[in-house]
Amino acid sequence: MKKIPFLIAFLFVSLIYGQQNTVSDYETKIFMKPIEVAASAILGFQFTEAKTVKYVITQRNNDVLTKEINKNAGTQILKADFSFLENGLYEIRFIIDGTEVKTIPFTKI
Repeated sequence: MKKIPFLIAFLFVSLIYGQQNTVSDYETKIFMKPIEVAASAILGFQFTEAKTVKYVITQRNNDVLTKEINKNAGTQILKADFSFLENGLYEIRFIIDGTEVKTIPFTKI
């Protein structure tokens, strides 16, 4: 009888752990280079599954550009044109499955 509460607690913890979202894994697998952008930058996605990735460029909490990318299976790197941006500080926010997974600040020079 003493094993039943332990078993229930173990199953509860296992269920909670199994339901956790793996969004935080994307944070380490998305990058942008360089951080000081003159005209264009490289966006890299180092995760294997195919996903629709939306990115939003903001300046002072105002959305400047929103774009969706259909990422193929495997690692993907693409060039993004930021030449239309005025000089200043910006953030690029990456959204996957409706959840913001990473924010990268950058400077347009």
